[in-house]
Amino acid sequence: MHAPEVMDGFWLPQRLREELGQPLNGYASLSFASGRPSQPGHAGAISASWPLWGPGQWKTLLGRLNENRRSAPQGDEFWRRLQAALQVVGERLAEPTDPTRQMALQFIPGYTGYSTEMIQFTLEALQLMSLEQLPAALSLQPTHRATRAWQSMPGLPGRLRFFPAPGWRSRLGTFSIRDDYPIFAPPDYPALAVGYGAGNVPGTAMLIALLSLSTTLAGEPPPVVIVKNSRLEPIFAPLMLGALEQVDPDLLSTLAVLVWDYEDAAVQEVLLGEAEVVIAAASDETITQIRAQVERAYNLRARQFLANKSKGTPSPPLRPMRFHAHGHKVSFSVIGREVLQKNLLEAGSGMLLVDIVSLLAALDSVFWDQNGCLSSRVHFVEESGRAGYSAVEYAERLAAQMRMLAAALPRGAWPRQLLHDRFDRYKQLEKTSQVQVLSGYEDEFLVAVDRRTLGEAGVRAQVNDCQGRVIVVRPVADLMEVPEGYLRWLAPANLQSLSVAVGQPGTGLSESFLRFAEACGKRGVTAIRTAGRGAFPQLAYSWDGLIPLDLLHPRVGGHFTTLEFDDPYEQILETYRAVLAKLNPAG
Repeated sequence: MHAPEVMDGFWLPQRLREELGQPLNGYASLSFASGRPSQPGHAGAISASWPLWGPGQWKTLLGRLNENRRSAPQGDEFWRRLQAALQVVGERLAEPTDPTRQMALQFIPGYTGYSTEMIQFTLEALQLMSLEQLPAALSLQPTHRATRAWQSMPGLPGRLRFFPAPGWRSRLGTFSIRDDYPIFAPPDYPALAVGYGAGNVPGTAMLIALLSLSTTLAGEPPPVVIVKNSRLEPIFAPLMLGALEQVDPDLLSTLAVLVWDYEDAAVQEVLLGEAEVVIAAASDETITQIRAQVERAYNLRARQFLANKSKGTPSPPLRPMRFHAHGHKVSFSVIGREVLQKNLLEAGSGMLLVDIVSLLAALDSVFWDQNGCLSSRVHFVEESGRAGYSAVEYAERLAAQMRMLAAALPRGAWPRQLLHDRFDRYKQLEKTSQVQVLSGYEDEFLVAVDRRTLGEAGVRAQVNDCQGRVIVVRPVADLMEVPEGYLRWLAPANLQSLSVAVGQPGTGLSESFLRFAEACGKRGVTAIRTAGRGAFPQLAYSWDGLIPLDLLHPRVGGHFTTLEFDDPYEQILETYRAVLAKLNPAG
């Protein structure tokens, strides 16, 4: 394979790329080695570049992408062709000789700092993040019954709840809403979606692009989608989109993934001046900045509309802008006492269930080295006396699985000092007799059991400690202690998901678990999935309180919480078999 000197940090449809020609302001580039800024040509340095378009070229780009909407496949045809193309790309990526796979493994680790094995596992496990359920998700009709009880989702496993923003009922006055009244208003189909992808983990720009394009399932042409790629991780999306374009070029003819500055007022004005949906996955500070720009763009649009109306000048209707913010979040694991009962075996493999659970829970914390919002930080373990494994016994097995995963999915090229500092601190806390460290100083991770009573400041500090493969196991006597004793100390806007290991064969979703899930949803948790799936969310479900219907419909303020399963026990075993096949392909 001939390796390029500089990787593309952007993606455009090939025909459009040829038509636009050279960018007015040339190209910009960055180089990284082992995830740290470097100079081109230095040992291990990987470089990526992107065009610096002039304002006229941006307008030409928007115009050409909009023209492509007329000929692009849409609706069910688009989705069938996308699924077929993804299948072909997935099969190719599994082949060691595939050029896209080789480039991903050669360049992404050096640029981002993540290990080659981590990137390889991601490429080979993309089927765990299924798109097959999105058509059903976009056909849902959640009603106000979901504000007081879990609703089933026709065509999808799991349940859904809606938690309205505080004060919404007081704004209704004496008006009452029937349970069967829809939560969403009639659709407002986007013609332009603008996205901002974070760079802490690979793939965010790709996720935003696919979600935005999925709106064509409502029957309209796919929108123009322009996603800002992160300079900190600009390689993954262009590689994957290039592979898809080779299979079916027309699928992505309305999409562009580019790099520009948030502070570039001219570019932001061109894009936000016409967008109906803006999706931002970024830091809280950046989201505050983008939100202000979105509000200014909409106010300018509204003033222009009113001015035209007062003059009698024809103008298109004033359409609302929907801003979907995905800022800093934290996630956790919850291990129920029923899966910790001693001597429970999985029939197929004969493995102890506790070992299966600890492997999947370890994977939820290992993936992306806890740099991603989905990575589990604290593991809450429900103890049940002599009949079940204690929190310490669970932690011993967790440490063993973390040690195995350290070899299979090595930690990225991050400084070890922070890991050692946390190890030293928790070893010191062993003097309290309420803390026990289960890992060693030279391990590429930290596992500690902490039984201390913590207040608000202590909980927040401990959650922030859990980065770079640091896991704190906290015993609880009952699962309800999690929302009532811990989550209550954390800002609802910063809570994201729970990875749970609960249930028994054939029991499905128990009433006690649904009450627990409701309590977590009220605290701000927006997605509950089973252990082992934390790093591979299903796009059909809630992402930070927003579901796919939010891309098409306005609604009242509030957040959705979704359960992504009907039978947690069976899904845990299904995930275990899939993960085992990836970690041990030889069987």
